[in-house]
Amino acid sequence: MGRLSAWAKGIPQKFWFIPAVYIAAAVVMAQLLVSLDRSELPVPDPVMAFLTEVGVDGARALLSSVATFLGVAGTAFSITISVVSTASTTYGPRLVRNFMRDRKNQTVLGVLVATFVYTLMVLRTIHSATDDGTAFVPHLAVNFAIVLGVIDVILFVWFIHHIAESVQVETLSDNAKRDFERALTQNWIDPDGEGAARLDPPRDGGAPITLGRSGYVVAVDRQPLMRDLVTCDARMRLLKRPGDQVMSDEPVAIAWPASAAEEAQRRMRDHVHVGPARTSEQDLRFAQQQVVELAVRAMSNGTNDPYTAINAIEQVTSGVLTAVTRPESANVLLDGDGEPRLYLRPVPVQQIVDTPFDHVRPYTTGTRLVLEALVDLAARVREAAIDPKVRASADRHVDALLDVADLDARDREALEARVRAGRERSVYVPPTQP
Repeated sequence: MGRLSAWAKGIPQKFWFIPAVYIAAAVVMAQLLVSLDRSELPVPDPVMAFLTEVGVDGARALLSSVATFLGVAGTAFSITISVVSTASTTYGPRLVRNFMRDRKNQTVLGVLVATFVYTLMVLRTIHSATDDGTAFVPHLAVNFAIVLGVIDVILFVWFIHHIAESVQVETLSDNAKRDFERALTQNWIDPDGEGAARLDPPRDGGAPITLGRSGYVVAVDRQPLMRDLVTCDARMRLLKRPGDQVMSDEPVAIAWPASAAEEAQRRMRDHVHVGPARTSEQDLRFAQQQVVELAVRAMSNGTNDPYTAINAIEQVTSGVLTAVTRPESANVLLDGDGEPRLYLRPVPVQQIVDTPFDHVRPYTTGTRLVLEALVDLAARVREAAIDPKVRASADRHVDALLDVADLDARDREALEARVRAGRERSVYVPPTQP
């Protein structure tokens, strides 16, 4: 049931879902308006005169004109896909993913396709006196098609503006930052909260269990899995976290007692979901890497765009500071009796801090501006972190930057001055307790 529920929940996220809803609405609207036209509702004469200005031939020509706009839109979408694909070689594949999951793009496509379907449905109901002796023009439906045509033109112009804006690096970095912050917020579990704690998992005994499918772990239904473990009176320690690759016969968890492993495995397979690629919903590392990748791409492959790299470092800073100002996420979920049931593998705060430094540093050895941005990030981490080990790691990262910096004397002196200024200001003040 867990896999079926996850499949059902994933349908609204598909690119085709919104267009399909609009198409269904278009079919219903066409049938409704044509039925109202056939019912000959009492309409004031001035309104009727306005609605019935178009005859049979004019109605057919008008609906055909509205329908042909889909061809123009299709050409525009094809060009857009080409532009997005070309831009993705510079900024990364996330650009194509963002285009596909953007609700605004889905809505525009949905309205355009729905208009086409609507005009076809209405066009088939129009007939002249020579067809069966009685002419019929669904005037309400035809005039509504005119309204849809105007809406299509407005949406089409807006769509071009939206796409031009969405391929700008500032928009990409801001969207990636928001994904990172959302992942941080949604996947952090308060270790002092009800039903959670930080405990060392058992190291002995237990039986390994497998997932039976290959791919990347994209989500874990934590609470449902914990409740199922209570039902089968088992405990489980996950060996994989969202973002890890798994093979069908590779152990992904250990269950206790061994006698309950078979039942625990069956229930675990319902609540651990895999996919062909990583996603940012529960994969905190991937969400952060999307921001950091912008800085790496800006400084690699001969691009040498320090300002884009600095912007990406500044964008990832907000999430890093959020992580270092709170305790490590809980790693175990407790049942109603306070007994540990499900041991998780949260991403350590230290790994979140290390990622931007370790990934960007190899590409910035000769660029003072980007090195200074990393030094500033280290100073802010040192100032905000509540864990002394994390604060000490910020100093180690700065030392590593100085060791690899390939700068002339003037730039090195400026970088070292930036380091001294950062260390002088970074006197940690514990946050005020509420």
